[in-house]
Formats: sequence, C-alpha cells, structure tokens
Amino acid sequence: MSKLKIIFVLFIILFAVSGCERIADKVILPPDTTPAGTQPLTVMTYNVYVGSSAAPLLSVENLGQVPGEVATMYNNVMASDFPSRAVAIAKSINAHQPHIVGLQEISLIRRQSPGDLLLGGTVSAEEVVLDYLDILMDALQAEGLSYQVAAQVENLDIEMPMVMGTDLLDVRLTDYDVILSRSDVEISNPMTANYENALTIEMLGLVVKRGYAAVDATVSGVTYRVVNTHLEAFIEESRVAQTQELVDILSGETMPIILLGDFNTPAPDGTAYQMLLSAGYVDVWSLDNWPYACCLDANNPGCNACAMENRKANDIIGKLHAMRAGNESGNTCCQDDDILNEVSDLTVRIDQIFVRNMDLSLPVLSFTVGDKPSDRLPSGLWPSDHAGVVAQFTFE
Repeated sequence: MSKLKIIFVLFIILFAVSGCERIADKVILPPDTTPAGTQPLTVMTYNVYVGSSAAPLLSVENLGQVPGEVATMYNNVMASDFPSRAVAIAKSINAHQPHIVGLQEISLIRRQSPGDLLLGGTVSAEEVVLDYLDILMDALQAEGLSYQVAAQVENLDIEMPMVMGTDLLDVRLTDYDVILSRSDVEISNPMTANYENALTIEMLGLVVKRGYAAVDATVSGVTYRVVNTHLEAFIEESRVAQTQELVDILSGETMPIILLGDFNTPAPDGTAYQMLLSAGYVDVWSLDNWPYACCLDANNPGCNACAMENRKANDIIGKLHAMRAGNESGNTCCQDDDILNEVSDLTVRIDQIFVRNMDLSLPVLSFTVGDKPSDRLPSGLWPSDHAGVVAQFTFE
C-alpha cells in the first residue's frame, strides 16, 4: 500500500474513533440558515461619572469645611472634561448600537454668582454650567445615531455654597438615571420613582435620594420590562433596603425583565447581589460556561444535526472570549478619582445586567467597554471611572 493510501486510512480511522468534542475548530459547519430578519437584543449600562468623588464632602466634620470641599469637587468635575468623555462614550454606543442604554450619574450642574446661601438667601441656582444629557445626546447625534430619552428619574438635587478665590458662589447638582432607546424601539408605560429608603447625612442636612426608571421596550415583536437603577454607594444598609424595595416592586411582573445599572454591590458575594439572585434574577455575565459539544463521527447521522443545533452557541462563545480579552473578570469599578491613571484599575464588578422571566436557550454575549488603553482620550482621561457593560441576547 502506498504511503498516501496509508495516511488516508489512518485519517479515516482517527476520524471515526474521535468521539465527541467541542465544535470549535473541529467541524466545518454547513452554511448559516438563520433568517435575515432575526436580530439579537442588545442592551448597555454605563455609569458616566460626574467627575469627582463626593466622599470628602459627605464626611466633613464641621460646616466650615463645606465651601472649600465644594470648590474642590467643582474643580475636579471641570477637569474631568465631560464633553470630551461624552464623545468617547458615544463612540462605544455607536460600536454596538444597543437597543436600550441605562445611564447613571447623568448630571446637571448649575451655579449662581454671587451666591446667597451663606447670607440666608433662597434663590435657586439656574445658570447651566454642564448638562450631561444634552452633551451626550449631541455626541450621539454627531455619531449619526438616533436615540431618544425613554425615561429619566431625578434623584439628588442639592445646592451648596462655594468659595473660589474671593468670590462666593452657589453650586447646584441634580443627578438623574436615564434610559435611552434606539429610534426603532417601541417604548411605552414609562415609570420613575425614588426609593423610600435613602442615606441621610445629618451634618449637611442632606438626604441622598436614589431611584429607578422603567419602560416597556418592544424589539422584534417581544416586549421587555427594562429597569435602570443606581443603588446607594456609601452605606450597605441603605443599599440592601433599596434592593428589597426594587425586588418587591417587580415581584408581580410577568413580562421578561431586564434589570441593569450600577448596583454598588460586588459580584458574586455582595449582599444586595445575592438578594437579587435569590429573587430569581440571573446575572448574564455568569452565563459563560456552556459545555456545548458535537460528535465528529461521520457515520453518525445525528452529527450534522448536532452541529446545526450548536453552531450559534459556539459562535457566541468564540465572540465572547474575544470581546472579554483584557477584562475576563468583568470588573467595572473604579479608575482613580481624576481618571488619569495610566493602567486600568478596575477591581470589582458592580455594574451588572440581570434578567428574569427570560428563556435563555443560547449563551449571552456580555462584555465591558471603555476600559481598554485605546479607549483613553488624548488627554489621558478614561471615558469614566466605570466600565460600561454590554449584553447581546440571541434567540432561536
């Protein structure tokens, strides 16, 4: 027998006895027959970062420290250059064009000069310094995208005095959580509310309101209840109470739920995180261990059917590993307060996407954005102190 025939026979024997293995890199699959009109559902959550940590202000020991701490925070916010960062965030949105985007720390910064708070005045600051929502919507439009505000909830609205040199000003910060929807998504039944449980800073006479926004979003004929929230960051007791409120509010919902946001609870061990799992929510980031396999025996009539059944799953898994390269753990927080650190410093996963009442027959392609060295601005700034998270759901 010639060498060529021997090699051919050995190849046939090896192919016949090789048993069952993963499809990836093993089988040439038949052409994809997925209907052209079938599209995945893509959602994103992104904490865009106001631009400064509030911790020093919230922990002052006497009211005399307030004007100086407010000035420091204000200067930090200006230095964080949200208009430029918004361009980078818009580019991330353009790269994946999610149907729904949940945004946190969408800020409206206003001031009054001269200020009157320290003199007992009650006139609210109305001069707009930065309107993060307008800035981001302009950046999205510049990318050629068409998004609309589907719902927004007003949370904290606080005005404080600030000393800049010899000038006395009042500065006002209003915080929002916002849901954006792509123009081809049908939106209905918007709802917003603040949690009854809120952190109180007695020294400042301040109640740190948090809330959620929700809409019904219809994509490819299926309607989802989409909820976006930003839970308390500083005190776990408040965060846990807010989580219980949210679980109770959504407990009777029978539609598929997509719950996204900055939950400020680390996966997998955070108390609030575990509460959501116990309530039946599934963290889509964890859906990355799908042991799909396919028989390679050419004489097995079920082999081709196996390949057809699992080609989507294995294709998604391949994309998932590629998209997660560099941040396989999914950590989303936090870069340095000035967001100028050269190396990404994300150590915890607190920005998450959960689902409930959804039949997930295929893996979910979930990955982070805004956390790669190439995402940094020419100035060295990161787009945010958080990474964004994208989830793409593919259906049969």
